[in-house]
Amino acid sequence: MMTWQEYQEAVAEFYEQVDDFGNVRRNVMIPDKITGQLRQIDVLIEIEAKGHSLKMVVDAKFHATPIDVREVESVLALAEAVGANKTIVVAANGWTEPARKKADHVGCDLELLSVEEALDLIVPDKWKMCPSCDADCIVLNQEGAVTFEDGTWFWWLAGQCRGCKCARIHCQDCGLKTYIDIHTFVVCGCGHRWSSTDDGVTISFFEEEPEW
Repeated sequence: MMTWQEYQEAVAEFYEQVDDFGNVRRNVMIPDKITGQLRQIDVLIEIEAKGHSLKMVVDAKFHATPIDVREVESVLALAEAVGANKTIVVAANGWTEPARKKADHVGCDLELLSVEEALDLIVPDKWKMCPSCDADCIVLNQEGAVTFEDGTWFWWLAGQCRGCKCARIHCQDCGLKTYIDIHTFVVCGCGHRWSSTDDGVTISFFEEEPEW
């Protein structure tokens, strides 16, 4: 499963990609304005406007269920403790109606960033939620290129789910993009046989699909 650290990194990446959005810092430790104790901030955005410095606290909530009003209140308390001017809560699976009402009342922004969107921010086009188990990620970390005797060549991209080993393949030559369950195979339009094994995705070149 995607870790909360990875989700936090994706939230930071999201705000870093926004042009002219101020100085974005990740995983910042800021002293409590009363106790002096260091408090951890997932993402801190600092904006200089007309001679004033504005501080925005962004908190990433990587929960399997919608966040409730208590989660919003905890972030508001954190923002107050470090003297932030604005609070933003980014949630992977949304929020409850009481949480929305609380956030609206105090001017706290609620933003939705799904796991799929977060994965794509970390490594664009190389992370996919697994459609087989729907619980972990397929990391497209296998790629290569082959030149054949006739001078033609092709390259591919593939990977397996970190949990159930379901594979995702992309044949760049014929354009096939599909999923393969563990211990099964598919023959693409080029005639190559793609298999999902315990050791990864394997390719046998120019193998015709057998007739059953």
